[in-house]
Amino acid sequence: MINQPLKENSDLGVVNPHFLLFLVSLIWGFNFSVIKAGIMAFGPLSFTFIRFVLSSFFMGFVLWRREDNFWIEKKDLPYFIWLALLGFGIYQPLWSWGLKLTLASHSAVILSLSPLVVYLVVFFYREEKVGAKNLLGVVLGFLGVLLLARPGDTSHAGDIFWGDLLTLGAAICWGLYGYFSKKMLQKYSPLKTSTWSVFLGVFFLFPVCYFELTTVQWSHFNGLVIFSLLYGSILASLVAYILWLNGVQKIGASRTSAYQYLIQVIGVVAAWIIYQDPVGWNLLSGMALISLGLWLTQAKA
Repeated sequence: MINQPLKENSDLGVVNPHFLLFLVSLIWGFNFSVIKAGIMAFGPLSFTFIRFVLSSFFMGFVLWRREDNFWIEKKDLPYFIWLALLGFGIYQPLWSWGLKLTLASHSAVILSLSPLVVYLVVFFYREEKVGAKNLLGVVLGFLGVLLLARPGDTSHAGDIFWGDLLTLGAAICWGLYGYFSKKMLQKYSPLKTSTWSVFLGVFFLFPVCYFELTTVQWSHFNGLVIFSLLYGSILASLVAYILWLNGVQKIGASRTSAYQYLIQVIGVVAAWIIYQDPVGWNLLSGMALISLGLWLTQAKA
């Protein structure tokens, strides 16, 4: 926890962090369906790279305008490189490719596992007391993913299965990013922490995305792709990342991560509305197990 509020974040401090996290849940809940449209039209890696180049520009401009000091201390650069690698260099390609292969509803549910990763790291470092029901929650959460990723009878079952596995890897990276970012949030504002993570993350994304960028069909760069890019780079990256880290700063990583409950529900509803994603027994059962697992891991030991 932070001993005193940061001056850089005083304007956000007057707004209830839970209300702000509700807005993040709406933005990220619809983000799965909106970004999937751009990814399918333009390619997962090309779209992701362009999205975060735009995000770094927008976030850098806002940081320059809002805060007296744009820069981070040199001694913190290695730690920000670590955050950039987790949150963007690894997480974003895994999530984008997973979203291309699987259903938007599956992506929303599986990504909600990230709080379990936060809990496992806390358990590993012995920061909190752990009971049997907490460990049971971790097991149930991952069982929910196995149930969700169970190959079905559709012609795209194989792609969905691999997409779910890639999304699981992304959820692990996002959980680690959320946990380790709290150290920098004790020193820097959510805006500065987000901006520098995105800015450095672009350098990790470039070599991963380069080949697809050289083969992309620029004729596919249509209005839908532009809308997806703006939604992803301004709302889902600039606005939501800042509000999410503000939540970590104000109420802690574990309580903030609990909003993954709401994100997964909104994500499933949005995918059902936009893509008519099926809401079958495996999806509902997987959601139930993951939600129960999240609840048990946050119960007192």
